[in-house]
Amino acid sequence: MSGSGSKRLGDILGEVKRTLKASCTEDGEDCSKISILLVSQMLGMDKTKVVVEKDLTIEEEDYQRIIYAALKYAAGYPLQYCTNRAYFMGLEFYVDENVLIPRFDTETLIEVAIEIFEGKENLLFLDMGTGSGCIAVALCKFLPCRVVAVDISEDAIKIARKNAKLNNVENKIEFIKSDLFENIPSSYRFDAIISNPPYVSEKQISDLDRRVLKEPRIALFSGEDGLWHFKQIAKNAGLYLKNGGYIILEVGYNQAKSVKSILQSLGYKNIDSKNDLSNIERCVYARWELSNISQG
Repeated sequence: MSGSGSKRLGDILGEVKRTLKASCTEDGEDCSKISILLVSQMLGMDKTKVVVEKDLTIEEEDYQRIIYAALKYAAGYPLQYCTNRAYFMGLEFYVDENVLIPRFDTETLIEVAIEIFEGKENLLFLDMGTGSGCIAVALCKFLPCRVVAVDISEDAIKIARKNAKLNNVENKIEFIKSDLFENIPSSYRFDAIISNPPYVSEKQISDLDRRVLKEPRIALFSGEDGLWHFKQIAKNAGLYLKNGGYIILEVGYNQAKSVKSILQSLGYKNIDSKNDLSNIERCVYARWELSNISQG
């Protein structure tokens, strides 16, 4: 029998389902599946256990947290912002409305970095626009490297620091608040500059899911054509890359050709791309040589 300040797990799950019903119907989602996922993440519990152990006693404080998260999801926020949990390369990250939610598509950048640099030592990478820090943290977990993680947002830097500590790599990452390359010391030379920059065009705003629009717009939009950040990063990257260093960029749907053209015009070599799990050209990468043409 539960105490006066506790609730049955089965009752809580039922209340969450009722809270989410209208929202899930609007978005064409499986209400039961979302409810189970939300409750399991809020309690740090296996999804099967949430379904099976209906008589499990849940304390009032946890109940209130779960209902708050459910109300937030019903208001149109992404699940990751409601539970403050996201996953990337098998690692867990804290996220909130100050950072872009890590996506499986972005794991393609890490896969390319591993393909290029596996077996090499003492690597130094620049993570441009670190956000949650997922790229920087994953690089430190899977390659023998140090990372300089840069973001324009002080709030994003705080969250990235938190995630570096959560994943025990805080001693491998230097965080710098900077608008692109503005505050990066000119003496730094990187083996690779890796970035998932903003790449949504302003005209695409009406096509975005309502939950995506809850993410920070500074991390989403990049001018009228969605290419502004690619041009700025590619133009200046050569000043910070070692001879033979790489630029590795996540690109949006149908942007690979345009980004490859930008890199080619600036003299990058060995330009190539890698598809994500949906078979979309998701990552464009290229090599920089000191003999390249002037960046102008």
